[in-house]
Amino acid sequence: MDYGFDLHRICITETTFAQIQTGWPVTLQGQGFPVEGVMEVDEWDFNHRPVGTVHVSTDTGREVFEGSLGDAEVDVLGE
Repeated sequence: MDYGFDLHRICITETTFAQIQTGWPVTLQGQGFPVEGVMEVDEWDFNHRPVGTVHVSTDTGREVFEGSLGDAEVDVLGE
């Protein structure tokens, strides 16, 4: 996810991705990222609002991204 300042990624299993694609609400914790020298934990909510949405926020309440899964870039990596 590129929100203009940084590029944020989350790696998920094929099973979890299948759940997201079918519209199941899924919440995942990301790897975190530094903001002004302090690490913040990122949380990714898929399909919690209307189906097809993704919302990314941090443990400090920072709103990172709100959008559609259709806007996402998905890379499938080999295991």
